[in-house]
Amino acid sequence: MNRSFWWVLWLGLVCLAGWGCSSTDPANRSARPWNTPKQWETGLPSGILEGR
Repeated sequence: MNRSFWWVLWLGLVCLAGWGCSSTDPANRSARPWNTPKQWETGLPSGILEGR
């Protein structure tokens, strides 16, 4: 294969790898940190937490 094919393939892989990088923009910060437990991770059944 020719050299330009490999160059384009490599450039495409670099672009795809950098696509998901985080931003330094504070507006893109999540209000809820990623490491906090979700509702279903507390160990309690959801029926107990619902008001009747």
